[in-house]
Amino acid sequence: MTAALSLVGIRKRFGALTAVDGVSLSVAPGEVLALVGENGAGKSTLISVACGLYKADEGKVVAFGRELPAGDARSAIDAGIGVVYQHFMLVGPLTVWENVVLGREPRRFGLIDAARARREVARTAVEFGLSVEVDAQVSSLNVAAQQRVEIVKQLWRGARVLILDEPTAVLAPREADELVRTVRALAAGGRSVIFISHKLREVLAVADRVAVLRRGRLTRESACAETSAGQLAEAVTGAAERPAASAPRRQSPLLPASSLLRCSDIQCNRSNGRPALRGLSFRLTRGEILGIAGVDGNGQSELAEVLTGLRSFTGTASLDGVPLGSTPAAVRAHGVVHLPEDRHRRALCLPLSVEENFALGRQRAPPFARGLRIDKSGRRARAEDLIEAFDLRPPLPLARAGDLSGGNQQKLVAARELAQGNPKLVVAVQPTRGLDLGATRRVHEALRNTARQGAGVLLVSLDLDELRAVCDRIAVLYEGRVTGIASPETSDEDLGRLMLGQEPARA
Repeated sequence: MTAALSLVGIRKRFGALTAVDGVSLSVAPGEVLALVGENGAGKSTLISVACGLYKADEGKVVAFGRELPAGDARSAIDAGIGVVYQHFMLVGPLTVWENVVLGREPRRFGLIDAARARREVARTAVEFGLSVEVDAQVSSLNVAAQQRVEIVKQLWRGARVLILDEPTAVLAPREADELVRTVRALAAGGRSVIFISHKLREVLAVADRVAVLRRGRLTRESACAETSAGQLAEAVTGAAERPAASAPRRQSPLLPASSLLRCSDIQCNRSNGRPALRGLSFRLTRGEILGIAGVDGNGQSELAEVLTGLRSFTGTASLDGVPLGSTPAAVRAHGVVHLPEDRHRRALCLPLSVEENFALGRQRAPPFARGLRIDKSGRRARAEDLIEAFDLRPPLPLARAGDLSGGNQQKLVAARELAQGNPKLVVAVQPTRGLDLGATRRVHEALRNTARQGAGVLLVSLDLDELRAVCDRIAVLYEGRVTGIASPETSDEDLGRLMLGQEPARA
């Protein structure tokens, strides 16, 4: 059988760095191939070569028996290769159907045929069992719905090989299960899927085969039915390691009577003017890690923005008895640090170097500055320490932040916010999104260390296993309110009921 997509002897260098080193890999029609590896292992570079964004230094890309021109994205699209990236390529103010047909709009008498476009997009969504509202504005959709729009876009454009980059990184468990069913249905219909993920058990559940990249080389390729999560973890990291979520949970601290953070009757609106938080109240004690759970879109993002000065609100929020400031600068000066959900828009300046990004927010203080002058040697030394502590790859202080993989960008943000200073409050939103097992452990341990030093940590995550592994308590949000405070030992069933606004099942 002719492979749907073959990568033959791919080698790609960036200066002295060899990102992909002689990788040969193929996926058959109707097959789901998982691609795993640590952050910086070469996964993103390999996929960028496959879809024509990068031109390989050596090797070739073959789609359905035809060699594609190197570095030609249009040829890859025309050959049926579609990619859904971790950061969606959607235009918020446009509708779903407008995003799907953007750049390839059906025309009638020289004008865009909107009726035809709407019909075709709706028909594609129904055909593949993807629930989308074609006339909805994309900015009003939650992340799972936006992901479905991206998949519909690729299928409408004729994708026969679908590459999904960390597709469940920001999905709630039920949404992730739904995506897995969609992937298997696409494969059953004859399409090929390359599924890139750090969640090893999920990989084994969805894929037929799994390929492991390590430091740019293909180190393992096997059938999922013949592979265990432990074997896969060992292949990914080079040593036998447990998944981060199975790490022993820290013991709850002896909490003093007074609370560090008090929120009472917090109310705010979404960007579209609709209510987001509807009288939310809770407290966070010194040394405590409080998890925030809920189906995406129930106020988690807005809560984080309220606590970091990014969104106006009514109600009261105080830290150490002092009202929180109303601007990000005032909140930061009050001792709050933020690991935001959108690292590109809110945490990094992509054209700047790694060491320059480490200095952001602290650029006027030692070791980044000496008086009114930049301390270049101090900044370099601090950057090298943080790079080593969080295993940033490539380990180059002058590397451009925009050239790092998504996982390494996240490590940069985590290192900057968690390994410097003594914060009173950490607001961490999806802090391990896109991170490999080792990096996830580093971030979790940094959060624990911060809490041990007396800070409060608010951890917003869609990953229930992560919340269980790290948190002392879990607050569940539904429609902008806390529906319950649960212990990490609470069952999936009871957490799921709280996430739907229902009472836990009675024993």
